Amino acid sequence: MYKMRVYRIIVGLSILGLLMAPAAWAAGVSFEIALSKTTLAIGEGAQLSLIFNGDRGAPQPPTPKLDGFSVNYIGAATRMSIINGAASSSVTYNYFVVPMNTGDFKIGPFTHEHDGKTYTSNEIMVSVVDSNSAPSANNPTAPAPQGQQTPPKDSPMAINDRVFVTLKPLKTIVYVNEIFTVRVKLFVRDITVREVSFPQMADSGFSVSNFDKPVQARETINGQIYDTVEFTTTAFAPSASNSLKLGPAALRCNILVRASRGNLPRGAFDDDFFSNFFDSARAEPIELKSETLNMKVLPLPEEGKPKGYKGAIGSFGLDASVSPPEVKTGDPVTLKMTVTGRGNFNSVTVPDIEGNNPAPIKYYDPQIKQDKNVSKTFEQAVIPLTNTVQSIPAIVFNYFDPDKKAYQTIRKGPFPVRVTGAATVGGAKIVGPPQAAGETVPVEKEILGKDVVFVKERPGVLLKISDRQQFLYRSPIFLAFLFVPPMIYIGALIYARRSSRLQSDIKYARGRRAPKKAKQGLKAAVGFLEMEKEKEFYDAVHKTIYDYLGDKLHMPPGEIMDEKIFSMLEQKGLETETLKDIFRMCDMTRYARGGMGMPEMQRTFKNLEDFIDQMERIRL
Repeated sequence: MYKMRVYRIIVGLSILGLLMAPAAWAAGVSFEIALSKTTLAIGEGAQLSLIFNGDRGAPQPPTPKLDGFSVNYIGAATRMSIINGAASSSVTYNYFVVPMNTGDFKIGPFTHEHDGKTYTSNEIMVSVVDSNSAPSANNPTAPAPQGQQTPPKDSPMAINDRVFVTLKPLKTIVYVNEIFTVRVKLFVRDITVREVSFPQMADSGFSVSNFDKPVQARETINGQIYDTVEFTTTAFAPSASNSLKLGPAALRCNILVRASRGNLPRGAFDDDFFSNFFDSARAEPIELKSETLNMKVLPLPEEGKPKGYKGAIGSFGLDASVSPPEVKTGDPVTLKMTVTGRGNFNSVTVPDIEGNNPAPIKYYDPQIKQDKNVSKTFEQAVIPLTNTVQSIPAIVFNYFDPDKKAYQTIRKGPFPVRVTGAATVGGAKIVGPPQAAGETVPVEKEILGKDVVFVKERPGVLLKISDRQQFLYRSPIFLAFLFVPPMIYIGALIYARRSSRLQSDIKYARGRRAPKKAKQGLKAAVGFLEMEKEKEFYDAVHKTIYDYLGDKLHMPPGEIMDEKIFSMLEQKGLETETLKDIFRMCDMTRYARGGMGMPEMQRTFKNLEDFIDQMERIRL
């Protein structure tokens, strides 16, 4: 009986609710906004509520865009109630707003479309004051000193006066391929900052390295003390002269803002102490951007340009040595060359041998080791071919110093060596066991006629050969077997000559290995292409064509980008527009930092394949 009674009560209330619903919702839907506090200070947040009365299903409107405020969505709440037979429902969308500038602002009215109808909210006036001068019961506004006027209410004050970012390169006029220092500094005053990220530089034609570990300090500007965080990195100028923009530098962080309870009901603890105690703080994400700077990229001057200059730019020093100082003819010595200093070490190539190297000396390709942007070492094997060699010729290193705005030349050597002996090869001798003086060795008695084959006097039994029988020498297998040893000998001879030429002829060796290295580079490039990794793809393309041309044409790396390589290929009847397009796309991606897209990547890969195929078809 009790369960039946409860069931009847629930059913009755449900029917009553259904009967009352049309009257309750007949009033329609209204849209209004509310702000937890209408007087705010910079660094103080408040809750903005967008309330739809009469419909819990109203969809969330777009996030409001308020000039001078940072707005972030924090959640929604629904409500339904029946009071004295009157049913009501609502949905509220809440946002956290933080003022960024001082002044008087108007929030709203907002409009929102739902079920074919347009709803318009009310508007709210908000006054934003400077946090240092915001009046309160415990901290009233101090009177201005005599003779000094207080700033007007609408004087421009913003959160950017307390937290901002600056961008300062070491210089604004640079040369092509020059490396220079860039500093990004965060300034903070009278505000708490958390979770500072590393800066991000906008794509502007300069290639920017990763930032080093930041350094914290303090700095005074116009009598105000700021806490600073400085980030340092290096930037590479592009390979073409132009007027470019550097920046802006963007930095993300969280500022700690006070979320006031505003005019929410406080209950029994209606006191400033308890109000301040229960006010909460929250991290508000912001993005700071620096100014954009005008940069000038100058071409390298032609005046004073030394012969054989390969593009090194910076301020460098050179150390060189030869070891061991004494060798035999045909034995190698190691020529070690170390370039130190500051600058673009990517542009530093192996120093040149002074003169035309008339001495009978053989040089091999150097091994290269680079220690970041501190030094670059070349270790080269050098072989004196005769004992007439008395020294290894001097080496010359040319570079352009952007600080002095002039070309510099460093010369080291010649390096004395002592070459002994001659390239002699003694004949082979049969060496028997040693014999003591006067010792006689017994001689084995020779049996005469043991190696004589006597003539057969009788042929023996003769048999008739049938038509089915075949002689061994007429068998195809036997004939094929006869050709195997000569073919093996000829193959071994060709292999030996080829191996000898690969060791003695550097140009031939580089030309032979060029297609194999190019095939490996194409395989790596197509892998990055399938993964749509644009930067890695163009790096692989640049390395592949760079190594291929260097090996195929037997050219130093520094001369591959010169115009003479294009004229050289055109004289051989090869079209060079494809090659120029490959270099152009690689430079645009490496210095402009991407954005070409998949179609351009596929076209560049097709151009690379076609160019290598054309190069392999001609005889250089």
